[in-house]
Amino acid sequence: MKIIGHRGAAGITAENTIAGILAAKKAGVDAIEFDVRLTKDRVPVLCHDSDLQRTHGIDSKLSSLSWKEISKLVSLSGHKIPTLKEALKACGNHNVVIEVKGNNWSDALLDELKDHPNKSKFSVIAFNHHQLHAFNQQGTGIPVYVLEQRNSFDAINAARVYNFDGIDINFWTLNPLTYYLAKRHHLKVIVYTVDRPWIARLLKILYPNVDITTNIPHKMQHLRD
Repeated sequence: MKIIGHRGAAGITAENTIAGILAAKKAGVDAIEFDVRLTKDRVPVLCHDSDLQRTHGIDSKLSSLSWKEISKLVSLSGHKIPTLKEALKACGNHNVVIEVKGNNWSDALLDELKDHPNKSKFSVIAFNHHQLHAFNQQGTGIPVYVLEQRNSFDAINAARVYNFDGIDINFWTLNPLTYYLAKRHHLKVIVYTVDRPWIARLLKILYPNVDITTNIPHKMQHLRD
């Protein structure tokens, strides 16, 4: 079992920040996951929500603001919004799982990642299967995983139809048949978001080849392979 820090390490410090990435590295994660959205001028930045109300107290869509405007903002927790480029630099040689939000992002992400010296360390995940497929069609060699919240069989089906490398599903939707089908079709399985160590231990016993995404990677280190 590999341990993936969720939104950096959201249970330790502010999500999708440079501080969160550094906290995940200090916690000894196998990979660092974070969310990416595009600004109005199509700069990839780290942000989970479509708007900035929860994190910044600002009633504005991130996609309605330019990078110049966003670069001046400080979140309620006192952090700046980093660009994807800044986040990847902070990750260094760690494995990175990039969740891309929204629509029409495949070209912008491709421009950012295709010539990156560490691209062999990257994976891309998304709920938008069409954009994920468009990105995958470019032949970057970067693994892609379909995200699915409610139905693990839909994830298996999408991965097979679009020739994705694996699935990333809500942990409570994982079942023995999904696990069997994933292994049969040579699909990697990641589950999210596991924040109770006893559930993580149970998952490791039942599904030994599954990796977990967690907000508290510092409490999951004993489960690592």
